[in-house]
Amino acid sequence: MQVFIFIICVSCGVISGVVYDVLYIARCAVCGINKRAYTPKDKVFLIACDLLYSLVFAAMFIFISVMFDFDRLRLYMILGCLLGALLYLKSFHVIVAFSVKKVYNGIISRKRT
Repeated sequence: MQVFIFIICVSCGVISGVVYDVLYIARCAVCGINKRAYTPKDKVFLIACDLLYSLVFAAMFIFISVMFDFDRLRLYMILGCLLGALLYLKSFHVIVAFSVKKVYNGIISRKRT
């Protein structure tokens, strides 16, 4: 049973990576990709995105815990979620970040000409 719970938690972490990418695209669209040029409004938006990600991740974990009737919170469950998120960020997020950067730079270069 613990292996099943661990796999579910890894899946939860992977899904949280998808949520992170949606918010990453929103941050790039609103704030841009140059972190040195962020204004205080951009930093507030970044904090709001981080809080929203945390709330969505917590709600998703609680929903999955109730749905699959996980009776207690165990360390391997948290590690499973973190491992899933790390796997996603080190694999698919790299492709998304590269694509967003290319699209963003293409839009900026067209605006300048």
